[in-house]
Amino acid sequence: MGRKYLLAAVSTMLVWGLEYYDIIIYASLAQIFSSLFFPTQSQLMSAVATWGAFATTYVVRPLGAVLFGHIGDRHGRRTATILDSALVGLAGLGIGVLPTYSTIGLAAPVMLYLLRSLQGLGIGGEAGGGAVWALEQTPEKWRPYVNGLMYSGLSWAVFLASALTLWIKELFGAMFVEIGWRFLYVIGLAPALLALLIRIGGVESPEWLERASSGKIPKIPLTAIKNYWYNLLILILINLGLTLYYYGGSGYWAYLLPKVIAPKLGLSTDEAYTFSLELSMYGAIGAVVGELLSGASVGLFGLRRSFVLPSAGLLIIAPIATYYAFAQSPAAAPLSFTMGLLFGLAAAPQTLYFAELFPVEVRWTAVSLGWNINAVVGPLGALATLFLVSVSPQSLFSLTLSGSLVGIISALAVIAGASLEPRAFKRGAP
Repeated sequence: MGRKYLLAAVSTMLVWGLEYYDIIIYASLAQIFSSLFFPTQSQLMSAVATWGAFATTYVVRPLGAVLFGHIGDRHGRRTATILDSALVGLAGLGIGVLPTYSTIGLAAPVMLYLLRSLQGLGIGGEAGGGAVWALEQTPEKWRPYVNGLMYSGLSWAVFLASALTLWIKELFGAMFVEIGWRFLYVIGLAPALLALLIRIGGVESPEWLERASSGKIPKIPLTAIKNYWYNLLILILINLGLTLYYYGGSGYWAYLLPKVIAPKLGLSTDEAYTFSLELSMYGAIGAVVGELLSGASVGLFGLRRSFVLPSAGLLIIAPIATYYAFAQSPAAAPLSFTMGLLFGLAAAPQTLYFAELFPVEVRWTAVSLGWNINAVVGPLGALATLFLVSVSPQSLFSLTLSGSLVGIISALAVIAGASLEPRAFKRGAP
């Protein structure tokens, strides 16, 4: 097998990263999508349709988790990873070359919804599942470090999405609205294609092969998850806290700052948009550092404490970072980096911990389903934050309180989940 587990981790880093790449890209292009695919007299209806297309990807993700979880647990990890990476890459490319409403009429928004659904199915299988395949190949002593490398793809994606958006926006100028934005989606095919090639040449998980040879893999892994409901609850609580923290916080600054905060505080919306992307870059760099350091953190403090300590730090720094971000202060940059660092330290150990909560024969299905249930709920954190700041008085202090409330609650949820003792399962039992 050699070092193929490193290539497996890199492939997961690339495909999984497309999830967060899409978040930043779509949030920054939302107004463009509204005009190109959902032109209407009503701005409200256009906004609902635009964000409905975004939400579609998340609504179908649990279906992707069940579908690819079944393939991964029943027919092999590698087969499932090949299929989901191909689906994610092709769906993203399809969005990048999709004709607009002015060209093909109603077919344009219908096809956009369809492509977003296919993308959601693929990401639903990849999120959690691709990590299972990579970690099961990795020698146990190296898993914390390989896990950190693999998870850093999410934050690298945020950095690249923010940087590419700024660069392409400047490069194309006025043409960005018509054609420049498409390059952001077409570029996404490159990591998906590279990951696909790695997986085609990859190997099957030795843990899965050993379990499959015993003939004890259930016919329907989904039905067997009920035996591990308590551990699934722990997974959901920790992951939901971290998911809500991202969606309810800095993950949506690219939309929140120019659309809501800047008008309330009398600031330039264009400057707020650029500033929010710059903060996303600083936060992403911090998260990459935290994720790469997470292996050492796990070795030093243990898995469960590696969630608690940085989450406690996020409780303190989130309101401060939000205050300076909303004020468009230069101090927001290092604070955004620090918040990203703590988030990376807290988030990266998830995949390592969750893989240990379930036996091999249901591991892909359990981890992926729990993760993607939260993916449906997570964006509600953004809606909650959007609602809170929208009804907040027009003062920096009030907006800061409203804008950081979801993040504070989310960090507490992570700490609570990490405090629960998981139930052991009998390894090798049917």
